[in-house]
Amino acid sequence: MDASRAGAMAADNSQPQDVATIHQLLRSMGVDEFEPRVVNQLMDFMYKYTTDILLDAEVFSEHAGRAAGHVDLNGVTLAIHSRMSSYAQQPPQDRVAELAKLYNDVPLPDMVVKPGLPLPPDVKQVTAPNWQYDPTHQYQQQR
Repeated sequence: MDASRAGAMAADNSQPQDVATIHQLLRSMGVDEFEPRVVNQLMDFMYKYTTDILLDAEVFSEHAGRAAGHVDLNGVTLAIHSRMSSYAQQPPQDRVAELAKLYNDVPLPDMVVKPGLPLPPDVKQVTAPNWQYDPTHQYQQQR
């Protein structure tokens, strides 16, 4: 299936409701063409995030003295807030502009004009073979 048909699959009634919801979410954000794997990745993230939140909420509820396996709104709210604090917050735009000016004011080194393709120094190139000894032969090809 190509990416152009993935957006059209949202109208298919044989899909689970979660898949249709992801399709609607993508369409509402102006995404009309996407790889079918995008829906799978978003569903994996959604399920993992929801599961983690509910497991954290259960732990918080148990810590608050509620019965094991009981999840309440306060536990879910606390779990969401604890997860949100672990995400990096976007820095203020003026700070980003200040740092950009600071780094952009540093002049680039002069180019040395030589014949051929300009390459970085040998120590910064990743063109040399990088072989490592594997004493367990774990990564040898099976014949």
